[in-house]
Amino acid sequence: MVDAVRSVKLPPLPLNAELAAFSVLELLSNSIRAHRERGVGEEVEVRYSIADNRLSIEILDAGRGFDPGRLPYCLDGSPDTVDLRSESFAEYRMRHGNGRFGMGLLAARKTFPAFDLTFVDRDQCPCPWYSGMVRGTRIVLSAPVASEAWSEDLEELPLAEEAE
Repeated sequence: MVDAVRSVKLPPLPLNAELAAFSVLELLSNSIRAHRERGVGEEVEVRYSIADNRLSIEILDAGRGFDPGRLPYCLDGSPDTVDLRSESFAEYRMRHGNGRFGMGLLAARKTFPAFDLTFVDRDQCPCPWYSGMVRGTRIVLSAPVASEAWSEDLEELPLAEEAE
């Protein structure tokens, strides 16, 4: 999966490509881990496209979501105010045996100009976390494309299988 994601040729973006790749891979890792831990046999869906000079990446899983209140930072707050060396981050890592760092969402929010996280029900309709109806999580990341040449000739990015 990691090699497939890395093999996709991305358009020039006005953001750090390494941080963008790290963010997407962290989010995918989180989704895959949620599926594995909860015995979900469905695949994590990843879609990416270019439209109106914007790259959009959507990650949709059926991992039953997560409690945003357990993150070591406020998901709705500014990511620039989060201190990775804070006591709340240290406690979060310790609670999870240093196996979770809370970095995927934070890295994506800091890297991509547009970030949207929605919990979805079995029909993939938005629902609040506390509703008891959450089937999964949809994350949509978006950034402007730095070169208009890409969007003139390309409606969608090539799939990983096509890039090989």
